[in-house]
Amino acid sequence: MKTAIFLEKLQEELEEREKLTVETNLRELENYDSISLLSVIALVDENFDNKIDTKDFKDIETVSDLMNIIGRENFED
Repeated sequence: MKTAIFLEKLQEELEEREKLTVETNLRELENYDSISLLSVIALVDENFDNKIDTKDFKDIETVSDLMNIIGRENFED
């Protein structure tokens, strides 16, 4: 998946008005909470051949961290 498309889908799932970048700190987003985590898990499950364990979320701060857990090989520039 193109990184730009992933960022758009993630922004939509998190219901963020501001455009997300790979440097965006997810924990600083207004709408980032336990419910949004479920949306992110569903997004990853639907679009990638990868399941994220909820335990992994404690280590995720930025969009880049999330992409690393999904697997960088799944993204194109």
